[in-house]
Amino acid sequence: MSRHATSPLGVFPALLALATLVTLAGPARAQTIKPWVPPSADSLLIWASQAKTLFQTNQGDSAGGSNFRPYERIGTMGRRLLRSLGEGHLIQAHAIATVLDSLGLDTEVRVDPELPHFVLLMVRNPYRRTADAVGFIYWYREHDLRVQGSVFRGGTKPEMRVWWTGQEHSPYTLGVVDHSRDESKMYLSLYRLSPSGAFWNLVQVEELGPERSPGGAAAWVDINGDDHPELVTWIKDPGDSLFEECSDCPSLINEFVFVERPEGFRLHDIRLLPSAYASFVQFVRLLRGHHDAQASRLLKNPVQLKQAVADGWAMGRGAKTWKVELAEADSPWPRWLALRFRGPRGPRRYVVRFEQSGGRWVISGWEARAVSTPTPSPSGPRAR
Repeated sequence: MSRHATSPLGVFPALLALATLVTLAGPARAQTIKPWVPPSADSLLIWASQAKTLFQTNQGDSAGGSNFRPYERIGTMGRRLLRSLGEGHLIQAHAIATVLDSLGLDTEVRVDPELPHFVLLMVRNPYRRTADAVGFIYWYREHDLRVQGSVFRGGTKPEMRVWWTGQEHSPYTLGVVDHSRDESKMYLSLYRLSPSGAFWNLVQVEELGPERSPGGAAAWVDINGDDHPELVTWIKDPGDSLFEECSDCPSLINEFVFVERPEGFRLHDIRLLPSAYASFVQFVRLLRGHHDAQASRLLKNPVQLKQAVADGWAMGRGAKTWKVELAEADSPWPRWLALRFRGPRGPRRYVVRFEQSGGRWVISGWEARAVSTPTPSPSGPRAR
């Protein structure tokens, strides 16, 4: 049976299980946990069936115009489910996604555990992966559960954060980072609540990361402890032509820190995330730039600098001079690498080992291996 074809009889066990699920959910601040049974399954089944039919007849990828109707139908379902939870129990809102998905819909729910009075329901077209998504923001204004929809270009794996601003003209700010369905792109959407609390103003929508860079990961982090989060993203570095990595080998990762300004989030800092591989790349680049003093600081034993120069590491033959062929097994952050070098003396293979020293990764040593034989795991103790 297709994941989108749902038997009415199959819905009731899911609803019954949810009554137990939300009872066991963990607490958040002042909100309490209560047993919950969703409202009438009959009406939910009818609305879900109508929404799926409309999704199948939608034209194009836009969520606007008449294409908005199935999204709106599910947004209304979400509001009814949340109202049944009650104003003081929105921390349990994740449970409604289980109900909606059991009806053959494609949704995700996010609640900020620090401010669980705001809920995001992301709705996607289950029949068209390239279609825009619609996110519905729910919040209480006095005792009225309000809802506002907004189009998202990605809509996958959303990360939401809400914070109190202390400003009368926009008392709360809500940020969402979402991904495209193939996870090749990330987007930021920023909203500020109106003074009356009646609606959200969309103040920023933009793609995160440099052009032509693959998608990555993101997190809302209060770096300086002022109760206003910063946004941190980690995106694979496109690198340069000097280095090449095997498909399962580590890559260079850039860390971006964005901070909030009056006009929205702006880039504050970017750095290459420290790793053993990053230190090796920096070492080779410094050698090629004839910055020997700086390069020696990346060696446990600075005397080895002469050996690296003698082996031709400060030279090379242009593109793909170095290739990472193997890395420490079962370690996403390896402490040794096997590399092939196309140097002035012809192809050579090395096993390079690393360790932490003074808060950074340094090269602890290397050994040459025959080019014609597979590179075995390096001997010697592992770095601590």
